[in-house]
Amino acid sequence: MREFGYLATAVVFEAPSVLVLLVGLVLAATAGGRLPRKPRLLALSGLAVLLVSALLSVAWTLLLPRTFSFDWGYSNFRFMNLAYGGVQALAYPIGTGLLIAAVLVGRRAGGAEAGPFGGRPLAGGGPVPTTAPVPAAQPVPPADPGWTVGGGADVPAQWGGRSRPDAPTGAGTDQA
Repeated sequence: MREFGYLATAVVFEAPSVLVLLVGLVLAATAGGRLPRKPRLLALSGLAVLLVSALLSVAWTLLLPRTFSFDWGYSNFRFMNLAYGGVQALAYPIGTGLLIAAVLVGRRAGGAEAGPFGGRPLAGGGPVPTTAPVPAAQPVPPADPGWTVGGGADVPAQWGGRSRPDAPTGAGTDQA
């Protein structure tokens, strides 16, 4: 019964990855009309490599307790573990790289260009402005009473000569 619990745990932990990869394989295989041939083959290859890696991980997890009972010796076990680790270390980057290549292959560098309009002509057919127009200078609003820079006051008059509105009256004045 203990072995069944170990088997169930191994399968439950790896099942989501295997299911996602299987669904991805089915979707990529049936997307013949929507995807060009090269990206579809790259996606199928990447998903297949990742699926084999996931299944190998399940197999290794299930066979690991049995390897101790076979009396293969330490050197054989170390060799098997090294081979498994090497395959896993190569499979993930290769599979992920193939998926990234599937996304990027055949794409043109036709993204938005620099500028406010992306370098495309305007709807009216006019030329595209090279820089945004600079707004005209606005008049300076008149100063409120009690806040006169030329009058020598460093703080607003409504603050009563205090440099901060929450300071007690007469404390921290900015006037000498």
